[in-house]
Amino acid sequence: MKAMMCPWRDARVIAERLRQPGARLVIALGAESWCGKCRTLRPHFDRLVAVASDNETWLWLDLEDHAEFIGGYIPNDLPQLIVYDGPTLVQCQTLTTAFEAPKAELADDLDVDPRHLSGIRLNLMQEDWGT
Repeated sequence: MKAMMCPWRDARVIAERLRQPGARLVIALGAESWCGKCRTLRPHFDRLVAVASDNETWLWLDLEDHAEFIGGYIPNDLPQLIVYDGPTLVQCQTLTTAFEAPKAELADDLDVDPRHLSGIRLNLMQEDWGT
């Protein structure tokens, strides 16, 4: 069973994984301390991590706990699912109910301008981010 990685503790491993060909990054952005939907959907997200493909890196980023890391990006609603195939943002949507593994194809209806999210992935690619 795979475990969720922590961007602070596992920075080097995350960076190495994201540099691999075919790397996929799946992020849930939430705020469990005050977002009821986030608390409800977090266990479901954790279950999907356990069955994720080897080329996928799944992270739960908390708006408060990872504020420095996320930068100035503030989603319209929470929790938000953000998916990158390599450097390309392919999915960004607000999660409202239990969800399936992210789609493989590029979504036509991203909830956000990809430029607003570029800093998150770039930060994850720094091996020394967590030090």
